[in-house]
Amino acid sequence: MARITMEREGDVAVIRMDDGKANAMDEAFFLELESAFDAAEKSGARAVVLEGREGFFSGGLNVKALPTLGPDALHALHLAFARSMGKVFTCPLPVVAAVTGHAVAGGLILALACDRRFALDGNFRWQMNEVAVGIALPSWVLAITQTVIPPRHHVGILLHARPLSPREAAQAGLADGILSDRGDLLEAVRAAAHELTGLNAPAYALSKARMRAALYRRALELLPEERLPGEA
Repeated sequence: MARITMEREGDVAVIRMDDGKANAMDEAFFLELESAFDAAEKSGARAVVLEGREGFFSGGLNVKALPTLGPDALHALHLAFARSMGKVFTCPLPVVAAVTGHAVAGGLILALACDRRFALDGNFRWQMNEVAVGIALPSWVLAITQTVIPPRHHVGILLHARPLSPREAAQAGLADGILSDRGDLLEAVRAAAHELTGLNAPAYALSKARMRAALYRRALELLPEERLPGEA
């Protein structure tokens, strides 16, 4: 069964991520995510909503599977990770995230690759924990995250792996709004997406490409020398 689905709601394409657990990321997840965004672009939608499941937007890479991967497989996973996050980051349509719970590591990267984010309030963690677990942040990750995280928070959030509650994330400028009810969250996200459909689509797509595409290409050029621990 597909973990990631896409359906049209008027002018908005709604992409839902739900594996019944933590929306853990692996190569299959990344392929499904890219396919959903391709389908959204081809559908004629004018904006995209990206939703997590209740309690989890995404917990990031499937850490249970990582130790089972050899160097070549780990490198392939890293390439798929970077490619799929870039797909979201450079999507020509406006993308609004409904962060429905925890957003950790790759899950937070994915949220920050969207254009706007609204968060569900609660005992949830937003964290870039890579440095804490021994992973140096690749330039492609920084290209995404540093466009959203204000410079005064780069050290705390990116370098010191500071965990944030949804409210702290909003105070730091990572979220556009906090809702205490899931239904209200999804309503707010759809309202934001519909508002963005009023923008001139070609001008939006071209401006976004000029802001992000070249930046991301340059960051990806460094990927061969910025491999994750254990990569070939």
